Amino acid sequence: MSSSRKKEVLAVIGSLVVALLVGEAGARMFLPPPARADRSAIIAANEIRKPSNRITFQSLHRPDPEIGWVLNPSSLQHRARLIDPQGVLQYDVVYSVESGRRKTSSSPPPAGPEVVAAGCSFTFGHGLNDQDTWPWLLQERLPQLHVVNTGCMGYGTDQALMAAEREVQQHPSQTKAVIFGFADFQIERNRCTQGWLVTVYPFSKPMFAIRSGDVEYVKQVRFWNGGAVAQYSNLFGQMTNTIANRIAGIPSHEGARDLTAALLTSYARRFQKLGVQFVVAMLPYHGDNSPQARTDRQVIRQRLGDAGIPILTVELARDAKGALNERDFMVSKIDRHPNRRYNLELTSQLVPFLQSSGINEP
Repeated sequence: MSSSRKKEVLAVIGSLVVALLVGEAGARMFLPPPARADRSAIIAANEIRKPSNRITFQSLHRPDPEIGWVLNPSSLQHRARLIDPQGVLQYDVVYSVESGRRKTSSSPPPAGPEVVAAGCSFTFGHGLNDQDTWPWLLQERLPQLHVVNTGCMGYGTDQALMAAEREVQQHPSQTKAVIFGFADFQIERNRCTQGWLVTVYPFSKPMFAIRSGDVEYVKQVRFWNGGAVAQYSNLFGQMTNTIANRIAGIPSHEGARDLTAALLTSYARRFQKLGVQFVVAMLPYHGDNSPQARTDRQVIRQRLGDAGIPILTVELARDAKGALNERDFMVSKIDRHPNRRYNLELTSQLVPFLQSSGINEP
């Protein structure tokens, strides 16, 4: 190769390197950090500061080819602790799991009809001992019924409904109702973006779409790791996230909201065909006073109302800005899951609602 040709090649390579460095600097300065499968929690086995710690998540759950992940089917007592960055203990609790379900009573289940409590970590009871979860409190208030908690951490609306249906199909003649704990943040989970999938890595998640006017399972999706370059480069990390979302066909937020409403109404019909009632409890959370959240709830309520699905909008005390008080209703200021007081309020509103729907009778 001639010296002039070598200079041209080196100039091109140098230009590419400079362009990549400028792009990387721009990505770090002006773009949010990309979603990455951070393995630091896996390396530090005793790291308990993060509520989303993957060690806890993976030890408590097992892969499932349809739902993505489920609770460990073995009977276990799982200890969960959270310490804030200042070293202050936020909670130290035990999750009792039996046959893949969180326990709702210390006694053998009653012989009465089954009521399925379905939902995400709000229903499971993240950060709470067994007796402080709302399905446990509901079991105490309705001893003539058998309350089953199918809630699971990280579930979207789709997964929670699939888990509830799986429970119902085991003995439909004995199941009286499904109570779905809905929070509008589930809409974003139903989108299956890389930003959400990284939080449940390495598990996959089901993806649904509306086709021919009904919801249809499409495929399992998972987080794209992107390799070492994407792990250390913001520029290539962003590119990997974007490409993965495009290939998966991620809907817009509005599209996911329509999908969420369709999931709820479609599964309601499926339960009703089995002779099982379906009701929805709309759960408040810290941050649900944003314009987007209010719009989402309004749309979902309208769609469910049009479908004749009973809805309980849980009401809790709020501050002057319309936000829930962390100290009153959350397990911790850094882990904004419902505490016992929240669940007592929820249960006190849920019992008469179920009575009006004819569900709390044996």
